[in-house]
Amino acid sequence: MRNTTRPSFVLPCAAALAVSGLFALAPAEAEAAGKTVRIHVQAPVDFHNPLATRLDSIESYGAPLFYQDFEIPYDQLEKLIGDKLDEMVPNKIGDTVVCTDPCPDVTWSIRIRPTFKFTKKNQPVVTKIGPSGDARVKVELSAQAKVSVHADVHAETWFDSVDVPVDVFVVIGVKASVEVGLWPKIDPKPVQLEFSLDDKNIDLELNGTAVGLGMKWGTIIGLSPVGLLVGGPILGPILAILGDEAADIAEKKVSGVFYDRVEKLFAQATRGLEDMVNDYIEPYVNQVNDIKDKLLNKPIKGVNKTVGQLLGQLGASIEVHTVTPDGGLAASAVVRMTGASAGGKVYGSVRMPKKTCEYAKVNGGPLKGATIPLGLVDANQDLQAKVGQACSAVLGADGIARQVYLGANPRSVLGATADNLPSWKSTGSLTWKGNLVAEADWYACKFEIGGLPTAAVVELETGGAVASHLVAAKERFFELSAAGKSLVFDSTLDPLKLEGGNAQVIFGGAGKCGGGGGGAGMAPNKLKELKDMLDPSKCPQCGVMRKPGSEHVIEITNGDAFAKTNFGKDLVQKVNTARASKLNPSQTVPSVKPGAVKPGVQR
Repeated sequence: MRNTTRPSFVLPCAAALAVSGLFALAPAEAEAAGKTVRIHVQAPVDFHNPLATRLDSIESYGAPLFYQDFEIPYDQLEKLIGDKLDEMVPNKIGDTVVCTDPCPDVTWSIRIRPTFKFTKKNQPVVTKIGPSGDARVKVELSAQAKVSVHADVHAETWFDSVDVPVDVFVVIGVKASVEVGLWPKIDPKPVQLEFSLDDKNIDLELNGTAVGLGMKWGTIIGLSPVGLLVGGPILGPILAILGDEAADIAEKKVSGVFYDRVEKLFAQATRGLEDMVNDYIEPYVNQVNDIKDKLLNKPIKGVNKTVGQLLGQLGASIEVHTVTPDGGLAASAVVRMTGASAGGKVYGSVRMPKKTCEYAKVNGGPLKGATIPLGLVDANQDLQAKVGQACSAVLGADGIARQVYLGANPRSVLGATADNLPSWKSTGSLTWKGNLVAEADWYACKFEIGGLPTAAVVELETGGAVASHLVAAKERFFELSAAGKSLVFDSTLDPLKLEGGNAQVIFGGAGKCGGGGGGAGMAPNKLKELKDMLDPSKCPQCGVMRKPGSEHVIEITNGDAFAKTNFGKDLVQKVNTARASKLNPSQTVPSVKPGAVKPGVQR
């Protein structure tokens, strides 16, 4: 029995076409990095959760509201599409044609193996279009893929057989683009998609013309096998060597199977390319997101107003900034304020404690880093003689620094190429009101800060004579002046208490030790034992000294030596017990409090 293998009768000069096509497609284009498009809103409220707004965090608000990474994972998609093609083709198709005339029956079989390979792996190109205030982009993609179909055809009779390899391929070009508006709403236009037949080794009816969006192979060339080719059967008389009626019928069946599979494989590959565009080019937006409208309608907690309702009082406007990092695009809508004076005021008082906590700090040894509250000691004794004097004379003009928020800096979310705008502006005037008074636990002075906008985020920081009298505070407030009244909200936008119709900011208060309150500290005998060590002759190796710059901190510079003293041994035991209690919370242990906390804002 003869076994004849012959070249494919695909087309005249098909081999030459195939070779030239392979050479033309061999150097596949290098895969570039994908591009990202994003839009931020930088407002003095948490856009995603307005009720969680904190003034301490306003510089960090501006997480992207829209983020689309236009990057195509070609290697992953190549395998996925290839797997889909394999699923469409049985491992082997065959049958037997029974001859009705005096001739041998013909048994035939065909194996079909498709392959899919990207020949151009371009990543999408992002281009900014229109004015910056629109923040519109165009995303364009140009890619190409080759679909090859190989078939092994076998036919035999009782006296002869023939094996014929058949190869066909097409190269499909893909061009896609989409325009996306990012401000004032996220507004994607429909994706524009077209296919082209860039190369082939069979004579298709398409003749290289572009195929519009949604036009699959089946809708253009039909699903009938003979509709695929202008030139008729591509296999040629592969069974002519068998030369009988059954052979002719077998050839038609083999051709029909082959044409049908090729059509469907080409159509499936094209659908895979269209899916690729839909998945990686089309920006997914669940609904039309009117970002500007949502921004203006964001409520400000406690104030009972929206951003839009406060724009006028804030002296604010919305600016759109756009940059193009690494060929992508990033935009941010930034709420900016002038900070201009418009009659806004903040009222309050400072309370300078009559006592403060003294504590020890251990450096090194088993107690390294420990801060030990020693107890309350007299403080601000110089103020006793100044009671009744004008606060302005006692505390001076630099006791409270003030600045107002101008809005976020676009550079913080857009990077170094964006405008670098200041976020804060020093403004406002400090006026001390009345005279210094003495109360049970503190000395107090009232103040008024004027020259502020009618609405503003205001940061106040104690300094000068106020800070030197143990009132250390740096706080942010939202100030709103309306109907002759001053409303003030703390950093979490909770309203401060009113007094005389105006909200009151209180800095300072009674001195406290650690977190225990009152006069919590060390037992008198232990305190005396530690203070005795300030005398170098008591424990010269411990290095016990007053910490430079703070009269109320005792520093222990040699923790190892200190831990060997009676005082240190007792303290090490307490600390170890406290540490063990963290593993067994039910155990009752003596507490070793953290170091003294300077008075802060009291409400």
